[in-house]
Amino acid sequence: MAPRERSEVNICFKYFLFFANCIFLLIGLAETGVGSYVLYFKEKTIRTAIDFLFDPSVMLVFIGSIVIFVSFFGCVGSLRETLCCLKFYYIILTLLLLLEIIAIVFVFLFYGVPEVRTQLKLYPEDTLRDAVIQYREDEDMQNFIDEMQMQLKCCGLSNDEMGYRDWNVNQYFNCSDSNPSSERCGVPWSCCIIQPGKAINYQCGGNTYNEPTGIYTNGCLKGLEIWLNDNAIIIGGVAIGILIPQALFIYMGKTMTWQIQAQMDKWR
Repeated sequence: MAPRERSEVNICFKYFLFFANCIFLLIGLAETGVGSYVLYFKEKTIRTAIDFLFDPSVMLVFIGSIVIFVSFFGCVGSLRETLCCLKFYYIILTLLLLLEIIAIVFVFLFYGVPEVRTQLKLYPEDTLRDAVIQYREDEDMQNFIDEMQMQLKCCGLSNDEMGYRDWNVNQYFNCSDSNPSSERCGVPWSCCIIQPGKAINYQCGGNTYNEPTGIYTNGCLKGLEIWLNDNAIIIGGVAIGILIPQALFIYMGKTMTWQIQAQMDKWR
């Protein structure tokens, strides 16, 4: 009896890709399920890009859907040794990797090369202005902005040191004499400089438009720049920790595609 011919497909590659993508598939299903439940429960309607970007549940569904989509082809392609699924898998992963690198370059250009930012007319403040206007209209957006202002120690969303004045476009904080709101000429409590161990005074942002004492004044795009500079090494390590494993999966998917093709050639 002739010995069984050795398969060109590496069994370790095959089952590593299968089980890893199964795990990602389950994670994606969990993310999408939780996000969808929250959206259904609060009857959320997506009207603008700001509703999309500043709503954690929407982002959860979006990211979870991408994970499900990609990992499904990884699971099927590796288990069934299907060329079209594996090709689609590593091509999509490659595109995502390129988009992530472009995003990193974009952030570098935005903060590191102001001249390029001006030439390319990159003014995200104009888009983010809608988030300030809609601050009280969506509880999730409100919580997201509050958390961002506290974590980045900023106020408003501009890329300058007068970001707190962004809140003047909000109907509740607007500093015009005709505004009947009790929050007139103020900013949200999350702009306040809160000392460790002190209780939060939710009225601390009142009447700070003309005299910004006790609040952060940098806009959050400016605050993000400071945070990036202070945590550059950690951020670089996290980026490498994300990009390298992704590149590894691309390599394994492409290598397995070549192995399947080699096995098919042997059969012919």
